Amino acid sequence: MPYYKPLKEWPDRNAVARTVEGLTRIRRQIREELPDRTADRRLLLGTWNIRNFDDNRFGCGPRQEESFYYLAEIIGAFDILAVQEICSDLGPLKRLMSHLGYQHKYIVTDVTEGSAGNGERLGFIYNESKVQFRGVAGEVVLPEKLLIEDGKLKRQFARTPFGCNFQSGWFKFMFSTVHIYFGKDSPGSPEYRRRVEEIDTIAKILSDRSDAEDYNYVLVGDFNIESYDSQCFNALAKHGFEVIKNDKGSNDQRTKYYDQISFKTRTGELRLAGQGNSHGVLDVFRSLYREEDYPHYEDKVKAALEARIGQERPAGKPAEGNGDATVREFYLSEWRTYQLSDHLPLWVELDIDFSDSYLQSLVVP
Repeated sequence: MPYYKPLKEWPDRNAVARTVEGLTRIRRQIREELPDRTADRRLLLGTWNIRNFDDNRFGCGPRQEESFYYLAEIIGAFDILAVQEICSDLGPLKRLMSHLGYQHKYIVTDVTEGSAGNGERLGFIYNESKVQFRGVAGEVVLPEKLLIEDGKLKRQFARTPFGCNFQSGWFKFMFSTVHIYFGKDSPGSPEYRRRVEEIDTIAKILSDRSDAEDYNYVLVGDFNIESYDSQCFNALAKHGFEVIKNDKGSNDQRTKYYDQISFKTRTGELRLAGQGNSHGVLDVFRSLYREEDYPHYEDKVKAALEARIGQERPAGKPAEGNGDATVREFYLSEWRTYQLSDHLPLWVELDIDFSDSYLQSLVVP
């Protein structure tokens, strides 16, 4: 349960009222779109790339205090959530965790060095009253024979995949998360081929481990998959992972399928819950940082846009094109995505009570 008490101390009562209204809307949306939580029968699992959290290297932030409350409300709706793009400074993550409360814990990687790593961490945030960490955590480092071809070079992953063993109810699983190299969209480019090879390599490694261990594997994250008929998607699906397909994309415009949840499990242990409502994408912009909310943030958005223009234009050249329409578009297309994200949370609900089938297995014919 998120922790709201510090809101009482805010001196700006208009900001308090605005934040409470936003929290009320997102809480209502979560109740309408996500399944009801249960103590021991079902697990709500998800993945979310929380854009550049939170070093303000792109000049659209840092995140406002109210955004931390919104993020906590969304993350707190999950039993366990894989997260991508946590930055090197863990201060913002610790600040977020203080809003989530004592029952939530996190495990994150060290920063992946190098320009392709982008100073990011991968990790998991989970409610330990529902999910238990089983003591095994590690990053996937490639042996020489599996290094990824990039022209004349052979490389490790741009951002090292990360996995941890967890258990919830009867469901024991290795939960792995990735943030795959993007490069360029052109399928013929070396960068695109590197993206496909990263997906292919991690899927093959985890699939082989799953076969050898007879263990449940859950592979999620930002795969930078543009569509279900792409080479990128095929590289994931061909290794036996069952992908939970959503009808609409997971980017903020709902046009790309960058984020995915996939499974390779023991026989009978992948059990989607519910009747036709077992997975989806939570479009948080339906409730937060909506177009009609723009007037509340106009001054901050203008300042961020002017700073961006100042960085990009030659010295002495006046700013152009920063009228209200341009500022509003900047709010919708960029500024608000640095408050929440340019990705949307994906979720899936699983049945995790196998007790009936286990009891039946004890009966000798």
